[in-house]
Amino acid sequence: MSDRFSRQRGLVRQDAVRQLAVSLQFDEVPGAFLEAMKTLGEQLGAPEIVDGPSPTAAGGFQIEWAPTAKQEPNLHCLHVSYGTEGIFLDGSPAGEPVDAVYEPAIATVAACLVWSEILRRSDAYQPIEIPKVSVSVNVRVNENSLRNYVPTLKFSLNGHPVHLNVREANDGTMHKRVLLRLDDDDPLVHELIRKLNVQLPGHEVEPRSPTLPLSLPELNKQLSGHLSIVGAGGLGTWCLHTLVEGLKHAKKADVHFLVFDKDLEIEEHNLNRQVIYGPEDVGSTKIAATRRWLEQRLPDAHVETVYELTDAMAHPAEEASEDGLNLDDLFASEPAPNVLEAEVLSVQHAIEQLASTDMILGCLDAMRPRVLANCIAAMQGVPYINGGVAALEGAYHQFTNHSLIEMYGPGAARDTTVMSCQEDGAVPLSSIVLTNAFVGAFQALAALQRLSGHPSSSIQSAYWNAYENEVQVQQGVEHPIQCASVDALSQALWPEEAMA
Repeated sequence: MSDRFSRQRGLVRQDAVRQLAVSLQFDEVPGAFLEAMKTLGEQLGAPEIVDGPSPTAAGGFQIEWAPTAKQEPNLHCLHVSYGTEGIFLDGSPAGEPVDAVYEPAIATVAACLVWSEILRRSDAYQPIEIPKVSVSVNVRVNENSLRNYVPTLKFSLNGHPVHLNVREANDGTMHKRVLLRLDDDDPLVHELIRKLNVQLPGHEVEPRSPTLPLSLPELNKQLSGHLSIVGAGGLGTWCLHTLVEGLKHAKKADVHFLVFDKDLEIEEHNLNRQVIYGPEDVGSTKIAATRRWLEQRLPDAHVETVYELTDAMAHPAEEASEDGLNLDDLFASEPAPNVLEAEVLSVQHAIEQLASTDMILGCLDAMRPRVLANCIAAMQGVPYINGGVAALEGAYHQFTNHSLIEMYGPGAARDTTVMSCQEDGAVPLSSIVLTNAFVGAFQALAALQRLSGHPSSSIQSAYWNAYENEVQVQQGVEHPIQCASVDALSQALWPEEAMA
């Protein structure tokens, strides 16, 4: 059942989301917050938000909604404020208005917390992640009764393509089970899956009003620098989207972007969380679409693209071999037209770009490339900003004076399992826009501080459990400087070389 919301259905009841009626009321129009609420709502598949003035929302923004399930009236309203002192959903004052460059990221975090609370109190979250659903007809057969054996028989469901699988019953009967799995795009499968309902009996949602105190350093009026974004999926696109919205408010922004992504095709189900892509981008490579998007919104920016971060990029350019993605090997005949949409850098040129980068932002779905990105950042003496999402949890972490190896152990460098929501992901995962937007916004805050000349971000880590709407942020007193152990990272990545 592949469509725009196919990956989201493992986490939310889409029918409940479609029936929400959300209104935003305010004294003075908070443009960034209104935009974030509407963008997230559109990607969730919720109806359009109604907005208008309200005398009851002094000093903040009041959110009201009508969920599908009958709830107590006092569960239908949240009072939101954000400013220099942080983000508050409990009606607390938030201080002075936040810097306009920071505001898109702060507003996005606030909107994520609000939307999650709306979904929680409206019973729109699934009680358990459902990464994949399939429909099969289970036929139990007794080969011994008539002496006809499964390999000699043809099983079918008239009018419905099926995939056949034969298993032993394993109950001492010598029976066999013939599974006829219907095709995922079969209309009958769609109809049955829409009827799937999972409940947690006796569960009552405890209302939350998260508060998130923050203290962000002042930004320069002119921002400049080089950013490397590894991954242009949910995290990468939300990081870029939030960052670019902030850069529009800077007096001057001179930014170089180096974007990595090896996905050769944007799929329809990407559109519910990968915010910079639209229906017109389906079928395009992610780096080509990302480049177009950046150049349209920041005409003065310098944008370079690479298909994949490879081991060779952690070595000097003169030693590097062209061991990146080889398009001639990938396509036996002529390369597909969409692969040639974007000019991509060679390994040597990518190394040269990485040598001048000011920050590497990891938006990846496997551990080994994360460790590789961390290692390259340590070699260059720049911060590595790691982002990760899984189901309804999202985590941001800045690595400067320690590394992924210290957090997860050296085995992380050998873990190539792709925890992906793509069609070809090794481990199927559900995904939702909220966690991607939340982590991407914190990555954008880190990038803005670095472009302002700070050695690193003032925010060390952030974790959010959207199902419980619990958020934790660790903020450092000072900006740490990169001093992670290159030797430890290198030894974990290339133990053979370390032993030689």
